Amino acid sequence: KTSCSEYRIDCPGKNIGCQWFGSRNEHDEHTKTCLFEKLRPVVDILYKIIENQSLDIEKLKKQIEQQAAELGQQKTEIDQQTAQLEQQKAESIQQNILLDQQKTKLEQQTTELGQQNIPLEQLTTKVRQLNTQVDQQNTQFEQQKTESIQQKIQLDQQKTQLEQQTAELGQQKTEIELEKTQIEQLKAQLQQQQIQISDIQSENQTQKNETASIRKQITILQEEINKLKSTALWLCK
Repeated sequence: KTSCSEYRIDCPGKNIGCQWFGSRNEHDEHTKTCLFEKLRPVVDILYKIIENQSLDIEKLKKQIEQQAAELGQQKTEIDQQTAQLEQQKAESIQQNILLDQQKTKLEQQTTELGQQNIPLEQLTTKVRQLNTQVDQQNTQFEQQKTESIQQKIQLDQQKTQLEQQTAELGQQKTEIELEKTQIEQLKAQLQQQQIQISDIQSENQTQKNETASIRKQITILQEEINKLKSTALWLCK
């Protein structure tokens, strides 16, 4: 294929649109006259431009996606801020209503005070009394707060003591378990020793019985010997 002159091959400009297909002998002549090959430098430049533009488009696409995500996040934040503003607006309206109510109440109280013709000194005295009561209540609150803090400190101390006692009890429990295990081991050893002692006592009793039987037999033999001696002496006479 690489050396055959009649082997048919494509034009080098096939990738840019040339549809020529002929023998290897005609290849060089066609290449010299091929319009696509003459336009190749320009086409290569255009392809390079298209490739660069494609890369730029991909970058822009990623930037647009990132900006879209940021815009979505900003929109969410704006919606949250709008909701907060609406809530604040509703709270402001409610506060205005309360202020109006308080204003109306103050006006009513002022009217009532004007109708009662209470002297200014009495009002001042009454305000001072109220302030004194408020101060007393604040003092009581501070005392209660101090007592609560002290009680909390005492509770923490008691908690620490309980934790220490719990740890000590746990340690004592462990020691008791160890002692219990040792006692069980000693008990097992004592039982084994008792069994051995019982076996020894049984052996001793057996030996005693055997000794008594032997002594009895010896006594019988001695009696027979004595009888034989007596008989022998009698015969000798």
